[in-house]
Amino acid sequence: MKSLKIIILLLSMLTIMIVSSVSTVFAAEMSGTEFLTGCNLSPGESKVISMFIRNADVVSHSYTLTAGDSANSYELYFSKDGAAIKNMTLPAGTNDQVDLNINLSGNASANDDKLTVKAVRDDGKENIVNLSIIINKDYALSVKSMLDKIDVLSGKSVEFTFSVTNNGSNDLNNIKIKPELPYKWFASQATEAVMNLKPGETGTSTIKIDVPSSQVAGNFTGKFTAVSDEKSSSQISVPVTVKTSSNIGYWMIGVLIVIAGFTLLQFKKHGRR
Repeated sequence: MKSLKIIILLLSMLTIMIVSSVSTVFAAEMSGTEFLTGCNLSPGESKVISMFIRNADVVSHSYTLTAGDSANSYELYFSKDGAAIKNMTLPAGTNDQVDLNINLSGNASANDDKLTVKAVRDDGKENIVNLSIIINKDYALSVKSMLDKIDVLSGKSVEFTFSVTNNGSNDLNNIKIKPELPYKWFASQATEAVMNLKPGETGTSTIKIDVPSSQVAGNFTGKFTAVSDEKSSSQISVPVTVKTSSNIGYWMIGVLIVIAGFTLLQFKKHGRR
């Protein structure tokens, strides 16, 4: 009886070992899915990929950031809190976020691309991340302001004209400009400004911005996006300088004072002729 119990115990242990072995192999076969870090990118579109750098050392280190080794040409830069950076310093045992800004430059030669991102530590140690970039050419929309900056009087209106391009391979319909403006500013767009564009076509769209009379003088930013039924473009920013009529009056008085001073100086220097 004792021997029988031992045999049963051994058989039970062997069964558990076999089941465990089969389960491990099965799990290994199921883990064949590959996860890649990256993004889908359309021509004329900008994307931001956020990453973390960790300094696991016991001393502070600085890191030099680079990105490249891709088949396509991209406009690339790193940023932190909205400001462009090329280096960052981390205290010992800390981590911090850095954003990689990507914009496809020109036409894509590869629809399935890879990008190598490196953070090279000051002692030469490299941290490398390989990004997968899928180029989507079906729907792509870009927008550009026709002016680099705008000047406007407080309480007056100003027109913004934009160039809009269909960079994709499919039609884009009901395209209009979507503004993001300072508080109490008002935008209006004529019905005929809404457009349809075939692949490769470029059109222009104008919107009218009303600046309230209560707006103080200063420098502001208008943000604009081209939006169609199928796709939205990346947002662009246009600097706007608001002046008040009193500012202009002071400026004119200042000019008159300068002219009067110059005339008086010339009179004293040369006398009446």
